[in-house]
Order: sequence, then structure tokens, then C-alpha cells
Amino acid sequence: MTAAEVGGWGDPGADPPHEWERTRTRLEEAECALAGLVSENNELRAIVRRVREYGQHLHLMAEEPVTGVYLANTYQGIATALERAIGDRP
Repeated sequence: MTAAEVGGWGDPGADPPHEWERTRTRLEEAECALAGLVSENNELRAIVRRVREYGQHLHLMAEEPVTGVYLANTYQGIATALERAIGDRP
């Protein structure tokens, strides 16, 4: 049994040449999948960053002197809910 048959990974020199192409194809597919996951992770980080910035903005709006008590409590509540949703401490 060759390394490609066992798990597809191993010493390519131990495999017959016709297995090299299959192993190379599987490696390229894995690299593409990983690149897609990295891209998706970066997009999710950007979304979390924007939500975090919006929560901070709501906290600042609640502290404005022209904001009434009702609106201040509303802004604080929304900001706290957003922070909890993304895993930040309020």
C-alpha cells in the first residue's frame, strides 16, 4: 500500500508517479480551502470590529449632555447587548 492510499500524505518518492498528480491535486484543493477560510475569517473579524465600534459610539452618545435619561438608557442597553453578542464584556 502506498502513502497516497493510506492518507494521501507521506514521502512522494515512495509512491508511483501516477500517484504524485493525485496527491498534488489534493494538496492544492486543501490550500484553496484554507485560503477561503482565512478570507472568511478576515471578513468576520471586520464585521466584529464594526459592531464593536458601533457599540462604543452608542456608549459615547449615551454620555452626551443633550441626551435625555430615556435615550441614554436605550443607547447603553443597545451597546451592552451588542457587546455581549460579539463576546465582549460590557
